[in-house]
Amino acid sequence: MLLQVRAMKKISALLILSAAIIATCMIYLVFTGISLRSAPLIQPSLIAPDQSNIAASLVSRLFREFQTAHYILWGALPETQISEIILKQTAIEYEKKFYTKVNFIQNAEMATIEQIRACKKPCWLLLSDKKAHQLKINNFIEKNMSGNFISLTLVLFNKIPHVTKDCEIQKRLELSCLISVSIRDVQRKMKDPKQRYFFLRKYNENDFFLFVQQPGD
Repeated sequence: MLLQVRAMKKISALLILSAAIIATCMIYLVFTGISLRSAPLIQPSLIAPDQSNIAASLVSRLFREFQTAHYILWGALPETQISEIILKQTAIEYEKKFYTKVNFIQNAEMATIEQIRACKKPCWLLLSDKKAHQLKINNFIEKNMSGNFISLTLVLFNKIPHVTKDCEIQKRLELSCLISVSIRDVQRKMKDPKQRYFFLRKYNENDFFLFVQQPGD
């Protein structure tokens, strides 16, 4: 019995020490202004000639999120040829996986709250790349969304952007900083300059960012 008490005291002491270390680290991060990085979900991968592997990888990696979310906020406006193909292929892949037709609201910022609420699951809302996420206060999300949604911002890039000093010290990354820092973090894995790559990152609980390299890099 005495040995059990001593063991419990040691375990309690270790737990208290661990909690203190974690708290100290968090305080250090807050006061030193170290950026909170995005989390990698899909590592840089070669883009197939028809781009179809982007949609297949995306739906597979976010299977649970796609399955449960009523709304998908796509940061994909203004549309380009590449983004249009990705949206179409992702919808096809989704419908193959879940046997359910995707419902679109093409310009969600112009939709009424009644139109959004009437949109049946799965409802994909098209927004600008600056309006679909919560890196900053987002009035559209606060007004129209409950907890049953995710955001998926499409980031098209070609050159490796410069990471500014301001981005290095931001505690919560703005979109431009998230883009530059994320690309810099993976650039060594994009080994073949003649090929195009895509990758997926997560920031916050519901915000996802799909990076797709454009031709001409």
